[in-house]
Amino acid sequence: MKSEKRRTFVAREGLLTQMNDLAKKSGRSMYDAINEIFEMALKANEEGLNLREAVEERGLIKNAREKGFIMGLENLWLDMAEIACNNSREEALRAWNDAGIWLAKRYLADDDDPIKAFSKDVKKFFWNVPDFEISTTKSEITVRALSPKFTESYASLFSAFIEGALEAMDFDIESREVSNGSVRITGLRKG
Repeated sequence: MKSEKRRTFVAREGLLTQMNDLAKKSGRSMYDAINEIFEMALKANEEGLNLREAVEERGLIKNAREKGFIMGLENLWLDMAEIACNNSREEALRAWNDAGIWLAKRYLADDDDPIKAFSKDVKKFFWNVPDFEISTTKSEITVRALSPKFTESYASLFSAFIEGALEAMDFDIESREVSNGSVRITGLRKG
């Protein structure tokens, strides 16, 4: 069996120290640990990603799961929204509003800037909402969500979700515009 040639590369000393510690903890040699990283970087590249994107994407999924999100087929989700609204619109709206309240309370408990954290996660986790923006002033908040796939029912449910989150974050809903593909909500800070 022909042995592969080894090459030397240069890395920052702190990184090498951390890699050495990692290798020891996992019971491997530094050589094996670094080669595994190179192999994973090449595999990610074959998938059209770089290693950083692959790790960040994995972190995104882990973070979503920890926050209570699940993955599902978009067309099924949209169909279920239609069925829920057709069978019990008020109950469906209340459930989505309650989910928004529940999620917002998690941000209020865990984050220094709950509005920013909530906005960031909605952008990351709601893949069917390609255009989402929250803007705030001292006393007002405006939420805009655009998606060509929003049916009127789904837009209404999504609006109820956002409204619940805003109410939990101490805003009164001042106005809402909901239609196919679009949600716009304005709230005023309580007090």
